[in-house]
Amino acid sequence: MKKWRFILIVGVLLTPVLIYALREYNRTNADTAELKASIEIDALSLLKDYETDEGFANKEYNGKVISVKGRVIKIEDTGDTKRVILGDGISMNGVLCEFQDTEYEKLKELVPTQEVRIKGICTGILLDVVLIRCVIE
Repeated sequence: MKKWRFILIVGVLLTPVLIYALREYNRTNADTAELKASIEIDALSLLKDYETDEGFANKEYNGKVISVKGRVIKIEDTGDTKRVILGDGISMNGVLCEFQDTEYEKLKELVPTQEVRIKGICTGILLDVVLIRCVIE
């Protein structure tokens, strides 16, 4: 009898943990198109903020959904991901935008030097400021 009582108590205690673990395992990212941008900025200002004071810019932009307006410098297709680099074409750095799969058809319409507004999640700066899960607005 004690054995069954122990099994029942352990089962009752572990069930919520297992349900939570399964939900987390199967969770997907929210579609960026449905998220509201908390900041609207042009690409050159964003890049300047990071070059001037990276610590401040990290606090201001990292992990946030931002909407960036700028000129397309380069469109890259690496096979796994599609990227657009926004900037002025003069400096070596820019804003690198990695796109969601749902946006691949819209990317075919973009051409270099075109002005565009892109929404994505900022992850900081490497050589370029990086936005992930981007969509064209």
